[in-house]
Amino acid sequence: MYTFLPLTYLAQAAFAAFAAALLILMLRRPAQRWQLVDVPGGRKRHAAPVAVTGGVAITSAMLLALAASFSAFGQYAAFFVGAVILAMTGLLDDLGEVSAGAKMLVQIFVAVLMTSGGANFLVNLGNLFATDPINTRLWGIPLTVFATVAVINAINMFDGLDGLAGSLALVMLVFFAGFALTIGDLNMAKIVIVLAGAIVGFLFFNLPWPIRGEHRTFMGDAGSMVLGFAIAWFSISLTQQNLNNVPPPTMLWVLGILLMDVFTVTVRRLARRRSPMAPDRDHIHHILIRRGHSPRAAVTMLVAANALMAAVGTTLWQLGVADWWIFWSFLAVCAIYFAIFFIPFRLYRRRARTVDVVNGDDDG
Repeated sequence: MYTFLPLTYLAQAAFAAFAAALLILMLRRPAQRWQLVDVPGGRKRHAAPVAVTGGVAITSAMLLALAASFSAFGQYAAFFVGAVILAMTGLLDDLGEVSAGAKMLVQIFVAVLMTSGGANFLVNLGNLFATDPINTRLWGIPLTVFATVAVINAINMFDGLDGLAGSLALVMLVFFAGFALTIGDLNMAKIVIVLAGAIVGFLFFNLPWPIRGEHRTFMGDAGSMVLGFAIAWFSISLTQQNLNNVPPPTMLWVLGILLMDVFTVTVRRLARRRSPMAPDRDHIHHILIRRGHSPRAAVTMLVAANALMAAVGTTLWQLGVADWWIFWSFLAVCAIYFAIFFIPFRLYRRRARTVDVVNGDDDG
């Protein structure tokens, strides 16, 4: 089943983009007054303080653009509540008012809200072993909570180059919108498209291009947590809550680079007897920079690679390829990625040029 995209959705997305851009401009001076800025120093290599208002702008723009449609979104009430909670928590964290432990507890609470209040959790993982579909049974909610918190923090870890986290989230949401239209879920399609529009408005001030001038803006934890939550929510909803579900293994391809890098970094940290949450500079974008690539080139390569992986997964689904084949082919790609990037130091250039690459939200 395929449903054509109503033009009103594009109009709402355009409004969300305009609203996000306008809010970023309006919040510039208040951000400086309230110290809602990211100050350079340590691992943060930008030259001057940068406003951390992108996440608030994205969330507010999405809510404003969808305000007239809220009566039709009853099943997504928990999503909107969770997004607001995460945006507020992220805002306080960007102001330095929230500890890492408290932030994690909020993420867990919102993930539980998604499973219990939104009835959105993993039930069926697909037929991964060419036998029968794997039912999560009693493990469905704990597995969903773990996966949701992992994706939220994964987006935060990728918020290390201008435009990277936002562009990756945008690519994923574009595919989610296509999936929602394919299975005939117009409400989901509208939310995803409008959120994508809000991200476009933010990226105008976050991508590394000259026209942004002095208005460079970071999304902050408010943005990375909301986007991570949205990606987790719709990844699960698309694969679980419709008779024409997207096969769960297909979603692995859509989140490809994100999942592969976070898995590799986590295993590497554990092998070094460090906390999986301990920050370092060995993510794939750091490695590309040390190889001598410019920040813009690194962002382009990673976003293009993720888009290609998502296209491959989507194509396999549309061709009717079995779940187990989609799953094991993804694991094969993961194995290659892991083999190349698990020991990153051999990939570094000894004299890679130093560039202003890392924004203030690179926590992982």
